[in-house]
Amino acid sequence: MLFLTIPPIGPLISPLAPITLLLPHWTIFFLFVLAIFYMWLSHWPGKNAKVVPMRASPFSPERVPKNLDTIVIGSGSGGSSCSNMLAQSGQRVLLLEQHEERTGGCTHTFRINGCEWDTGLHYTSEGMGLPTHRAGALLKFMTKGKQEWKRLDDPYDQIIFPSDSNVGNGKPNNTTYDFNSATPPEAPTLVRGLVERIDPGNEYLIKQFEVWMNLATVINNGFTALGWTRIIPKFLHFILRKRVEQLYKLASYTVRDVQYAVFNKGYTIEQLLKECPSCPEGPESDPVLRRVKAVLNHPIGDYAVQPRVATFAAQGITMAHYMEGAAYTVGPTQNISIRMSSLLRNFGGEVLCDVTVEQIIIENGRAVGVLVRNTSAGKGGTITEIRARNIICATSVFNLHHKLLPKDHPSVKDFFDPTLRTIRESNGHVFLFCKIKGDAKDLGLPTHNLWYFNSYDIDEAFDKYYGDPVTQRPPTCYIGFPCTKDPTWSSRLPGISNAILISDGIYDWFEKWQGTQVHERGADYDIFKDQLAKHLLDILYETVPQVKGRVEYWTLGTPLTEVSYLASFHAASYGTKCDTNIFKRLNDRWTTTPHTCIPGLYMAGSDAFLPAVCGAMYGGILGASAVLGYAGSLRMVFAFLSEFATSLKEANPKLSQVEAYLMALYKFGTEPVAN
Repeated sequence: MLFLTIPPIGPLISPLAPITLLLPHWTIFFLFVLAIFYMWLSHWPGKNAKVVPMRASPFSPERVPKNLDTIVIGSGSGGSSCSNMLAQSGQRVLLLEQHEERTGGCTHTFRINGCEWDTGLHYTSEGMGLPTHRAGALLKFMTKGKQEWKRLDDPYDQIIFPSDSNVGNGKPNNTTYDFNSATPPEAPTLVRGLVERIDPGNEYLIKQFEVWMNLATVINNGFTALGWTRIIPKFLHFILRKRVEQLYKLASYTVRDVQYAVFNKGYTIEQLLKECPSCPEGPESDPVLRRVKAVLNHPIGDYAVQPRVATFAAQGITMAHYMEGAAYTVGPTQNISIRMSSLLRNFGGEVLCDVTVEQIIIENGRAVGVLVRNTSAGKGGTITEIRARNIICATSVFNLHHKLLPKDHPSVKDFFDPTLRTIRESNGHVFLFCKIKGDAKDLGLPTHNLWYFNSYDIDEAFDKYYGDPVTQRPPTCYIGFPCTKDPTWSSRLPGISNAILISDGIYDWFEKWQGTQVHERGADYDIFKDQLAKHLLDILYETVPQVKGRVEYWTLGTPLTEVSYLASFHAASYGTKCDTNIFKRLNDRWTTTPHTCIPGLYMAGSDAFLPAVCGAMYGGILGASAVLGYAGSLRMVFAFLSEFATSLKEANPKLSQVEAYLMALYKFGTEPVAN
């Protein structure tokens, strides 16, 4: 028998032996734990997910997935972003939309008579379109880079006033004022340009203009801090307390009072953080300051509250939002919700339209499901019960307590107690949608937004209009031409153009027709609509005279239209009204928070943080964070930062990977929320 003898080769040496010899055992253990923690932290199921855009399916019980983690009610900017983040975390999410045909809420588009219009996203900040800004990076993260944007040329906004003889001696009597992007290097140019059109060479005005603009930065920083307090543990809130308190202080003042303090009294920011004097009743008597104040109310259309009532926080955040310019979607705005919500299907979830939630099911004090029916079936439709571990309301705190929760629930009783809540729903709007014959370039249609102001005495104009909308023109009117902003328009809809005009509308004007069917509301309703439409058509022809005789079709939407198609409570376009009540400590439990007092029930969208598309998107992400908890939120943030860093490095290849990540971390933690 043959024997093989293997010579001894000495003791087996581990590849880690040199490390184990050099490092103490506790260090090795620490590195091992750190590696395990990194593997846990970097686990993000949505990391390599692909978006296959697909529209929502009509609701039927058979389409509801089994073993749901979360149900999200409402598919607007807040509901879509919230459901997207939860799906990327690995949850099985069901997104429900009451509209019979499409998702998107205020971001959806519609077509009639061969023309197309957006419904709520008429433009947004440039930051939403830039992957090197936090907002744009978040949108890229949620759509996997499929959503594209086009920057609007300067001026992005132009405001137009009627001719007015009340002007100071020797002062210019201009009727138009342009708003250009104003990043810190350009801000003095914007300020001087506006002052030159009102009172050339007035150094006091220039100085106070700068105070006014810097106040927007304080507000913006305050909202950034407020957002962080909705994510981090309470014991860390002291780090952000100063900025949040500054926000709440300025939010307690009206726009009118802050204008009086800054321009009439020469207040500084430091003085305003201590007190704000009340503006005397009546219109401004100084003709120069009268114009200054009216021009600086330029953002009013984005929060729809007159200066005497509006919180300065709304003014400040809107100013900051557009400081660097504006952008619009490439393609229909509808694509935003389609691209965000389609990702749900990658993880076993679903997106369903034509489904009205009748009630949230509460058992043993916890939200456990919803009762739903087909919207198209009407009130008599078959009720279906759907259950999940978490329920998220992205349709406003007012719909939640007026319609969705059981009437005898303690939270509902508290909501209707005037000693426990002082917030109110926002106003609605009147929309004129016009189809125009001819190509936008041939017609010379503006590529920027127009804002028509009926008077320099804005509060007085609001009071007159609210008192008699038939004989009085609206105090402000937005005029936009999506056909000039969307670079795909001419290839999709050649030979035609469109316009959208928007003015304020009060639900109470239309309440007597509530409950009637669309297109069946009677002759009185149609006459009232025609009267409102005449005001808007007159404004259109005065400001853009080349379209007169070319409007082939128009239709008017009213606050009841918002109720019918968007399910807005009392047509509240912006959710909670942006008056000084919104940030009172009394109302903390109702607004700017994703949390409710009911376990398993959360908020998303504008009432979870801020109004408008960008604010609602942040509110949706805060809603997802509330569901995921601190650990899940940490994973979500880490996954986002990794992609954010990649975008920053692509924009600046000279950055190292470490530098790009540190920059992403810094921008994520400190960049103002409006960008």
